[in-house]
Amino acid sequence: MKLIIVVDANPIISAIIGGASREIFFRKTFMLATSEFTVTEVRRFVPYISEKSGVRKEEIGKALSLLPLKIYKKEDYEVKIKEAEKLIGHVDKKDIDILALSLKLSAPLWTNDRHFSGIKEVTVVRTKDLI
Repeated sequence: MKLIIVVDANPIISAIIGGASREIFFRKTFMLATSEFTVTEVRRFVPYISEKSGVRKEEIGKALSLLPLKIYKKEDYEVKIKEAEKLIGHVDKKDIDILALSLKLSAPLWTNDRHFSGIKEVTVVRTKDLI
């Protein structure tokens, strides 16, 4: 059985640009999940990534689509939105959805954002923990 891990935007962006997280995405031991909101957030960075890397936007979009991610819709974790908002909303409203998904799935959250570390309701893992 695969371990479910919820993935925040920064490991996804790292994988797209060839960072250390790329190898983790293709391990057979994990089932990686994220929210539609997070994927939308990552897509907003595609022009910036393209400009900095010199790689065409289409190629970056293709790399994103090839990542083995199960993408959840908001209605799949909506019951945990209020709890997540209480826990992280005062720090970063953009992180409510990914935290709600982690709470709903009772799965670790893979992020490199430090502001999640004080939240006891989820286990936070960093890229260095998974390498």
